[in-house]
Amino acid sequence: MLGTPLEVLVADDDQDVRDMVRTALQLDGHHVLEAPDGRTAWELIVARRPALVVADVEMPGLDGLELTALIKANGYHETKVIVFTGGMATDKEAQIAGADAYVTKSAPLSELRALVSRLCSVERESRPGRSSSERAPKLEA
Repeated sequence: MLGTPLEVLVADDDQDVRDMVRTALQLDGHHVLEAPDGRTAWELIVARRPALVVADVEMPGLDGLELTALIKANGYHETKVIVFTGGMATDKEAQIAGADAYVTKSAPLSELRALVSRLCSVERESRPGRSSSERAPKLEA
């Protein structure tokens, strides 16, 4: 991987999937955070502001599409989101939720890695610094 590694959040309720994606992204030099569900993912997004989120669609709490919409609705437009699905959502649904990319779990892992690399290249060029006056948005129960 070229350039500075970025922080990436992998949100998936399947530990094996998180392990697989984490390993691949770490090989590319990224620092990887993990969340087993959408609510934990949201808490990490607010606290850490990762550059990119890889979100499974079918998760307890908030699903990946709801998480994506929440990210974009709360002004985290600089946070790129890849919807990573076992086929439970369509590309159109991911686009409506505000995802920057969509990939199925049946696709080769190299496709996900290429998407992360491409989106991180864009991210490095456009990511502003976080203002100390920003307040964290609240997630309603």
